[in-house]
Formats: sequence, C-alpha cells, structure tokens
Amino acid sequence: MSLCLASTAFAQETQREEPQAPKIIRKSGGVFQGAATKRVEPAYPPLAKAAKVSGSVVVEVTLDEEGKVISARALSGHPLLKDAAVAAARAWKFAPTMLEAVAVKVIGTITFNFLLDDTGEIEKLKQQLAADPNSPELHLKLGMAYDLDSQPEKAIEAYNHALRLKPDYVNAHLSLGCAYKGLSQYENALEAFNRALSLKPKDAEEVYMELARTYLRLNRPDEALEAANQALSIKPDFIYADEAHALVGLVLVGQGRYNEALDAFKEAAKMSPGIAQIHFYLGMTYVLKGDRQSATKEYEILKEKDPTMAEQLLKRINNQQ
Repeated sequence: MSLCLASTAFAQETQREEPQAPKIIRKSGGVFQGAATKRVEPAYPPLAKAAKVSGSVVVEVTLDEEGKVISARALSGHPLLKDAAVAAARAWKFAPTMLEAVAVKVIGTITFNFLLDDTGEIEKLKQQLAADPNSPELHLKLGMAYDLDSQPEKAIEAYNHALRLKPDYVNAHLSLGCAYKGLSQYENALEAFNRALSLKPKDAEEVYMELARTYLRLNRPDEALEAANQALSIKPDFIYADEAHALVGLVLVGQGRYNEALDAFKEAAKMSPGIAQIHFYLGMTYVLKGDRQSATKEYEILKEKDPTMAEQLLKRINNQQ
C-alpha cells in the first residue's frame, strides 16, 4: 500500500484543544534528511538485481529525542527492495531536534533509489532509434530508461515524442502522467491520465487511482472521492483497493460524514489489517464521533503496530474526556 495522504481533516476537527508543544513533530523529506549525521546506503538485494527490479523506496522513520532511529517502515516501493531500504534506514543517525529548548521526537521520510546501471540501456536505445526514429515503442522504452536513471525531464521528452508518433498510445500517456506527478506538475499529470482514460485502458481502475491521488494533491477532494469510488466500482479488489478505501475515508471525514468514513476505513483495514495508519484513521474517526470505547480498541491494536501513532491517538482520546 502506498498511502501518502495528509490527514488534515483530523487536525481541523480537533482544534479546540489547548495548544501545547508537541512531543513529536514531522519534518519534510529534504529537511529531515539534511539533519542526518550518518547515512547508510542499502545493499542492492541480489534477487531484485537478478529480476532487474529498480525504483524508489520511501521509508518513514521515527527518531527519539537523541536523534536515534527507533522505528522504520516502508511506505512505498517494490516488495523486493523494501527490506533492504528499511535495514539501511535503521542505521541512520540524526542531530537532536529542539523545540522551545526541549528535545523532541521526530517523524520523517528517507527516499532510497535503487538504480540499475541504465547508461548502457539508454545508449542502446538511442542507437536503435537512430536506425528507426519513427518507432513510438522505442521512444517509450527510452523514456522509461530515463525514468529509471532519475532523468524525469528527458523521460517526459521521450514520452511526448512517442505520443506525437502515436497519439492513442495508452502506456505513453500513463508513463507521462506518472513522470509529471513525480515532478509535482499535477495539472499536466491530470491531463495525461484523463487522456489515457479516454482511450479505455485495460486497467482503468489503476488510472482512476492515479487521478484520485493527483486530485488530492491539488486539494480537490470531491474529485478525488469520485475517482477513488470509480476505481473501486470497476474492480473492488484491485491492487490499491485498500488505499482507495482509506482515501475515501479521509475525504468523508473532511466532510463530517463520520459513519461513512468509518465504513471506508473498516474496508481498508479488512484488506490490509497490518497497516497501522488505517487503524490510526479509524481511532481518530471514533474520537470525532465521541466513541471512546471503540477508539480505545484501535489504540490497543496500534500499541503493537506503531507506538508513536498509538501515543498520538491516546492523547486525542484523553482530550475528549
């Protein structure tokens, strides 16, 4: 599950509490990684290398007051790469973070890029294109090779070249949308994903999910909700169904529709019972409903899965007394 959703609705609904210096804060990825005093690169798993698996893995880590990593979990990435990334993240060390002269715990993310040596592949594709410059398939492959080599601008150029040659090339539209999304060019990403949808792709539910994520980034929750529901209506058990249900739940919380949000979070938890964040969302929604007993049950589950989230939830529960 690659759930990277901002739960601002919960924060907005609980603003009545007296402001306090937080015991734990979040830092953005770049700022967070910049505070590292020791960095460890992951070993490339032999099985992943043999399978030619590459890409990025985002690991969320929690630091104690001294800057030591006390927990780490992969938020996204290929299954063959996650364990190596988590193991590397646990070995990082950071400078302590001070807030009002008090050391605090910190949550942040580290992104590890597992890259095969694609230089040779890029040159090979360029040679093939020199002999066959009008092949949209070769331009798509070149774009994907640039993507793997962390050259998104060149990837976008290659994808657009493929589309000039073949305007109805679904995979090129999808790859283009993902490349734009990776650069936070969300309006361009929407255009590419919608174009792909108009061509009736085989796995339309996954395209709708890309749209839902992008709409959420653009703070367009109603459209995000509609897109996620479209994905679930096409294939209720598709690969990102748990994320789709959780996204639906978050939007419904923001609309004050707590009972419907609970149903969505419960579906997500049924599909992925091991994801701590889903139980956190459930617990927070119960708090907003005033159901202390049910919220406490989610707290008990969270204690085993993610003590930091459990502590945050317990604070909310206690403040609702």
